[in-house]
Amino acid sequence: MTRMSEMSRSISCGSGILALGLLALNAESQEATINGLEYSCTGFSGNARSNETVCVGFRFSDEMNELSAGRATTSQGDTEGSQWRLTDGVQLSFDTTEIQANEATLTFEAGELVFGELSGDPVVMSDYIEERETPVRGTAQSVSYDNRNGTVRLIGEATLVVGENEVMGCDWIYNFVEKNYSGGGSDDCSGVLFRLAPPEESSDPQDQDQSP
Repeated sequence: MTRMSEMSRSISCGSGILALGLLALNAESQEATINGLEYSCTGFSGNARSNETVCVGFRFSDEMNELSAGRATTSQGDTEGSQWRLTDGVQLSFDTTEIQANEATLTFEAGELVFGELSGDPVVMSDYIEERETPVRGTAQSVSYDNRNGTVRLIGEATLVVGENEVMGCDWIYNFVEKNYSGGGSDDCSGVLFRLAPPEESSDPQDQDQSP
């Protein structure tokens, strides 16, 4: 596996330097670093003139997040904070939560993922509350991920299922640290619908109604 400590506008060729307008690498896996953001690709290309880089088979991880996508593109790799656009099977995992989306725009600062806007048809979020052995599943047209506040916001025809109970609306904020949720207060929200699971029927004949 080859490590590239810096993306540049030239590559070494023997004892000389060959300047490139387009740099392309294809291998089983390549590791790259741009301003502290370390990631790997199965294919990589970059344009020195536009400063755009394209990573195929994108993989990224920091102390909290695991991220993958078929394709990732950025044109801000030389700034302190970089923004990437991901497409083709975006998957983001953190803590016990996982989000799957069609595409995403992600913001990194100092090599860490801090914020993300994900969209899909729909975006799917899943979590698991270990203390109660309870699954959580959410779907929405778009999802905002805020790493610093520990929240996932589900926007647009959003549904959140906690165990056997279901809540539907257009804007939900789920705190994946505290494991609580609340309405986001969107102006165009037409209301909230709750569907609570019915109580389980007793299997004890003495608890069942007796016919006269």
